[in-house]
Amino acid sequence: MKTLIEHLRKPVACMVTGFFVAQSIGPRPNKHGKLSMYLPEIRFTKLSTLVVSLAISGLAHAHPLDFLTPEQRVFMMNKFLQSQNELLVQPGKSGAADGSGATPLTLEQRVKLLNWFVTGKTGDEAQAPNKLEVAAAKPVIASAPALSQPAPAAAQNNEASLAAELDKWAALPSGVKFERFRDGFAINQTRYLDPEGRIVSYGFDEQSGDFTYLVQSGSGQFLLKSGRASSGNEPIEIGKAELRGSLWAVTTVTGRKFTGRRLIPLARGFIVARDNTGYRYVPGKGMTSFAAPEQFSIAALQSGNVSGTGYILLERTPEEQAMANNSVSALFSSVKALGSTLGIGKKEDYALLNIDSKKLVPINISMEDKRVQVMSVCRRQNFIMAECERMDSYESLFQPNGMHNMTHYFWRINWFNAGGRPILVSQEGGLTKVAATDLGTGKKAMIFERVMGIASFNADQGVDGRISVSAQMGFSTEKKDDIVSLLDSSTQVSSKDPE
Repeated sequence: MKTLIEHLRKPVACMVTGFFVAQSIGPRPNKHGKLSMYLPEIRFTKLSTLVVSLAISGLAHAHPLDFLTPEQRVFMMNKFLQSQNELLVQPGKSGAADGSGATPLTLEQRVKLLNWFVTGKTGDEAQAPNKLEVAAAKPVIASAPALSQPAPAAAQNNEASLAAELDKWAALPSGVKFERFRDGFAINQTRYLDPEGRIVSYGFDEQSGDFTYLVQSGSGQFLLKSGRASSGNEPIEIGKAELRGSLWAVTTVTGRKFTGRRLIPLARGFIVARDNTGYRYVPGKGMTSFAAPEQFSIAALQSGNVSGTGYILLERTPEEQAMANNSVSALFSSVKALGSTLGIGKKEDYALLNIDSKKLVPINISMEDKRVQVMSVCRRQNFIMAECERMDSYESLFQPNGMHNMTHYFWRINWFNAGGRPILVSQEGGLTKVAATDLGTGKKAMIFERVMGIASFNADQGVDGRISVSAQMGFSTEKKDDIVSLLDSSTQVSSKDPE
């Protein structure tokens, strides 16, 4: 009752179970300039809505006026209110203008009558709130618990509960076979797809079967998910990411937040990089930070097992401004890059950094090799020659014809976890050699060598953990299995001990 009275004292419009009540109550000047208390000029509108509301809410159940239609009840109420308003038209008199002696109802009486019209009760019964009061208060009551509702379950996770969830994944009896594709990956020759969007980047460990991928769920919106192949469990969401211009903003399900220029999924977790610094997040364990030497930045593409080996690939930061202002420096860099490609010099533009021990292993590959050239505005000169006016150069993993750009560092630098031993397989010092290096001991062994160059090679780890390498040697393809055994039996040692 008190709630309804407070509403009636305010010149507002409120919704009561689906129909509107227009209110106007309080002291107002009459035509003689004196203040009088006017009765509420209440009008019910939207009768069709009122009929439906009465039927649904149960306000019409067991009402004394059930013999009247809802329209008749509203008309009756309006006529009553009109007659009440007319009781005060004569100033200085307590009765009606027609001399009947009737006096206006008090505010409490009007409220009781309104309640009776609508609900069949005056509101004094058994301290139970009448339905009109409940309906009027409903918007306030509904909004109150919304403020105290718990956050989504994912946001309430902590690292311990997330670790417990991941520990439910059973260990695999053997490794699995992952294959890379331009728009995702395959597990044991079966393409892996995500119904929430396109997989844009990923990392995996062929021995544990762990993988993490980034799926685009909307414009600039991404989800990070981790899973284990052949475990029978669905991957779980470990975070959300948003690409804002050139900056990544990542929030894990445990509430940890990161920002950086590069987001790199790992077999378990991810890395957010800012030039030469990075933050590694492992779900269930938390975050660790690391820094690379100032002359390097974290490479955008990682073709090796970062999670299993602890090594991450670095790329030398280009001195573009210095070269632009110094033509001699630019010429020297180009000559050095050419010498590295031909195998007659060194240009160590890449290195592997151990995140935990900070150990750095330089790799003799030039960063200029990652680019492809596209000729345009060409005129055919003869059957085999064409003259072109324009050449565009840009970084790409693939040639314009869709084939791998085998001079790109992504295809030339591979590192694996071989039973706890970090093993590097790389094509360094030009295209004439493919070698294997034990990153732990620095021992190095030549796998293939050809003066005319090796057109392409592929390093692969089988489900049994053994690393095999195949190479295109002219018109034939050669393959060597079990690179770890080859390293152990070799007498070759790197000329540069690991740092």
